[in-house]
Amino acid sequence: MKILSKILIVSFLFLGFAAASQYLPQALSKINTEGFQKSQVMNLITDLSDVYGPRLTGTDQYYTAAEWAKKTLENWGMDKVYFEKYCDDCMGWEVKSFNVEMTSPAYMKIQAYPYAWTESSNGVQTGDLIWIENHDDLEKVKKQWSGKLKGKTVLIGSAPKQNMLFEALATRFTEEQIKEAEKSIKPAPNNPLGSSIGDVDLIEDLEVLFANFMRKDDAFFAFLKAEGAIGMLGTTPFFPGVIHPGGTYNFREKDAKPLPYFAISPENFGKLKRLTDRQITPKIKFNLDSELYLKPENNVNILAEITGSDPKLKNEVVMIGAHFDSWHSASGATDNGAGSAVMMEVMRIIKASGIKPKRTIRIALWGGEEQGYVGSLAYAENHYGKVKQTTRKKEVEKISAYINMDNGAGQMRGIFLQGNEAARPIFQQMLAPYAHLDVNNLTIENTNFTDHDVFDYYKIPGFQIIQDPLNYNTITHHTNLDVLEYVPERDIMVNATVIAALVYQIAQEDLRLPREE
Repeated sequence: MKILSKILIVSFLFLGFAAASQYLPQALSKINTEGFQKSQVMNLITDLSDVYGPRLTGTDQYYTAAEWAKKTLENWGMDKVYFEKYCDDCMGWEVKSFNVEMTSPAYMKIQAYPYAWTESSNGVQTGDLIWIENHDDLEKVKKQWSGKLKGKTVLIGSAPKQNMLFEALATRFTEEQIKEAEKSIKPAPNNPLGSSIGDVDLIEDLEVLFANFMRKDDAFFAFLKAEGAIGMLGTTPFFPGVIHPGGTYNFREKDAKPLPYFAISPENFGKLKRLTDRQITPKIKFNLDSELYLKPENNVNILAEITGSDPKLKNEVVMIGAHFDSWHSASGATDNGAGSAVMMEVMRIIKASGIKPKRTIRIALWGGEEQGYVGSLAYAENHYGKVKQTTRKKEVEKISAYINMDNGAGQMRGIFLQGNEAARPIFQQMLAPYAHLDVNNLTIENTNFTDHDVFDYYKIPGFQIIQDPLNYNTITHHTNLDVLEYVPERDIMVNATVIAALVYQIAQEDLRLPREE
């Protein structure tokens, strides 16, 4: 009997070990089946793009899209779905209609789109065009143009350099670029993936960014308005014919709103500039019917959770996120509808697969990222502690990791480790089952300017996904062509499925991911 008992005990132990070792492959198999064979991610991005885009911060359209996302997550059976407000003074701004034309010396329809948060034109306006190249030296501008701007439309900036488009507009990272990034030994080298400016001090760098870039033209705008100018035209060198409007970042209620201001195509800008160089004065006719309003209830982050199954570990959280807002001139498909759709699909895959992660998995779809992390920063201050203060709330220690997606619609190629070397062997193991998809490349380098920076600031392991650039930096980023046609289905299916597997494995670890020192 004793021998038989020992045999039975050993057998049960062996079977228990075998079951445990087989459970992960079984879980990944369920994730793969749900993510690759039953994918809903293209339906999600189509809804976000064609029906619920654009999603400019503060607008009714943003809130309508947020309600759709909340209802979708509820219908999937998430254990908790909720909104959190993030801004009381972020204004909505919407275009009703607009038009820009040159009527003299010959007619030309100008390819244009208004910058966000600029004033309406109060009807059709017509005026001569003058060119001001360098408006950074305001005193020089005042000296030259005081008393000469009444009724004028101002062409601002330099003509873009000629671009014959010899280089491809869509690219994937080469093996050489990926390998070079993998060999990096510092978080902020000369990044071969083109995504880093170095170590970021979230608050100080945001303040500098607003002062030197986002709001640097406020005094110039005020001067033009005081002098009686009626409108402005500017451009960004996105070829061919791509319009890059973005916003003026005067989105808070107290901010002075500029004159009607239009981004125009580089080619149209070039012609207007050449005419003024020849002492020919173009006559510009335009109108802008836009609406400004303040509805604080529109400014919400969307959050949802799958509650963990382990009695102890369920109080710890693995977070995933993407920014939900977009700019206004297109549907926001690649920036960042694709990221939002992928992360929603991650939640659906995990829930529909029937697997039971030990830790709670939480998705956050952020508002106000395009205005400087407004949504994610408000969330962090509420849950983790105020910036510029050393005191932190206990909730900081409950977050195992934050995974972010915000670099277009290209396929995942790996992870920026953000200086967290201790995470490398963990991610190597977790991504190994997907090596055949070439998604397991890791680099110690930083990448910047999206919501994971906020988590990194709080010393929470925050990571951004490496993605193939495709058309992101040449066609779609903040332009009138940020549309569904530039979202490849296979790429975002791979992204959602691999991230679902990665997040599930993080949730199963005995320990939280290591913190960066």
